[in-house]
Amino acid sequence: MHDLPDSSHIHRLHQPIDTRESRALWSGHLLRIQANQARVGMTLAMPIFHPQRPATVLLRAGTELTEATLAKLPELGVHELSIAYPGLEEIAEYTSEQVIHARASVNQTIADAFEQTRDSADPDLDYRPFQNAIVALLTALQENPHAAQHVQDLHDLAHPLFRSAADNAYISLLIGLKLDFYLEHQRPRLAPAKARNVSSLGVGALLQDIGALALDEEVRERYYESHDEEDPDWRHHVLKGFEMVRGKVDAAAAAVVLHHHQRFDGSGYPARRSNTGIHTPVGTDIHVFARIAAATGFFLALRRPAFPGGRPMPTVRALRLLGESPYADRIDPVALLGLYTVIPPYAPGTIVQLSNAMAGVVTRWYPTEPCRPVVREIQDISNPDLHDLGQEIDLTTTPNIEVLRAEGQDVLADNFYATEDRPFDLHGVARALINRATKDQSQLRDAS
Repeated sequence: MHDLPDSSHIHRLHQPIDTRESRALWSGHLLRIQANQARVGMTLAMPIFHPQRPATVLLRAGTELTEATLAKLPELGVHELSIAYPGLEEIAEYTSEQVIHARASVNQTIADAFEQTRDSADPDLDYRPFQNAIVALLTALQENPHAAQHVQDLHDLAHPLFRSAADNAYISLLIGLKLDFYLEHQRPRLAPAKARNVSSLGVGALLQDIGALALDEEVRERYYESHDEEDPDWRHHVLKGFEMVRGKVDAAAAAVVLHHHQRFDGSGYPARRSNTGIHTPVGTDIHVFARIAAATGFFLALRRPAFPGGRPMPTVRALRLLGESPYADRIDPVALLGLYTVIPPYAPGTIVQLSNAMAGVVTRWYPTEPCRPVVREIQDISNPDLHDLGQEIDLTTTPNIEVLRAEGQDVLADNFYATEDRPFDLHGVARALINRATKDQSQLRDAS
C-alpha cells in the first residue's frame, strides 16, 4: 500500500465524533458534488474518512473548506463530498450519522484484518470482529430504513480489497433486507425469522475475497490492475477463502465466500463434483445469499473505473447495463430487482441537469420509476454564500423531461423506464416468480 501524502494541516479525529456535538451538523441539507466542484467557503455536511484508516475522520461534518483542504482532496483520493445547502430539508430522511459510523467500523475491521495478515503465507483470523461489525451495521440500517437508500456514500478506501469487501457487504445487506419474503421462500427448512436473518449474508459478503490474502502479492496486484476474472491464479481465491472460513463462520456465510462468483446461468466458478459429474451450479441451486452477493459484485465491477485514476461509471449506466444481456442472464432476477430497489440511479442530494436545461438537486426518488426522480432547481452551486432554490419538477408527471447529466457525465442514453414487460414492482414481480417456481416444482412432482 502506498503511504498517504502529508496532511498534517487537515484536522483529524482519532476518536469517534461526539454525537451531541455533531447532531446539529447532520441536518441532511446536503448536496453531493464532485471534488472539482468544491469551493472555498463551502461547509461539509458529512464527514470525510481516512482512506487507509477508515475509522479515522479527516474532516468532520461542519468543516468549512479552505484552499489548503481543497488542494489535498485529490491526493487523498476523495472524489465526491457532501456540502451543506440550507433549504433541502426533504433530503434529511436519506442520511444517518449512525449508518455512516457503522459503515466506518466495518471498513476498519476489514482494514485491520489486512494489516494483520499481509505478511503471512497462512492467514489465521479471528472472525468475531467481522460478525460484530456486521450486526452493528445491520442494526443501524434497521433503525434508519430511509437512510439505507443513500447508498452512494461509499467511502473512498485506499486499497481495492477494503473497498470491494465493505461496499459489497453494505449493498448486499440492503438487498437482503428488502427480499425478506424471498429469503423465506428460498430457505424453506428454516423458521421464517431465521430465514430472514441476513447477518450471515453480510459476513459472507464482507469476507468474500478474504482468500486473496492467501494469494501471492503479484497475483493480487495483477488482478487489481486488470480485473481479469478469467485469471486462473486469481480464481483460487474462492477456494482459499472457503478453507479459511469453513467451520469458523456460519455455513451460509461460508457459502457466500465459496460461491459469490457463481452465475445464475451456470457460467460461473468454481465447479463442483456431484453424482452426475463435475459442473457449476445453476439458478436456485446456488445459495440465495451467494446470488445476492453476486448481483452486488456485478454492479460494483461495472462502477469501478476502467483504469487507475479514472472516473467511476455513472450509477445509472451500471444499472442499465445490468438489465441487459449478458448481465441480466447471469443474475438472479429477484436479486436484480432488489438491487434496483436499494440503489437509486440518481441518489437524493445528487446534482443533475435536465433535458430542459434546468440544473438541480434530486430530492426524492421512486423505486418503481427509478429514472424519474423529483428535482429541485438550484441557481448557482459555485457560490457557497448563495443558497437559491427554484421550482421543483417531478419527472413522473413530466415524461417529456429527462435527466441529461449526472456525476459529471452525459447520461441521457442511460435512462431506463418501467414498462408493462419490465415493471420495477419488486414485490409484485417477485411473488409472480415465486408462484411460477412453485407451480413448476408441483408439475415436476406430478410428472415423477
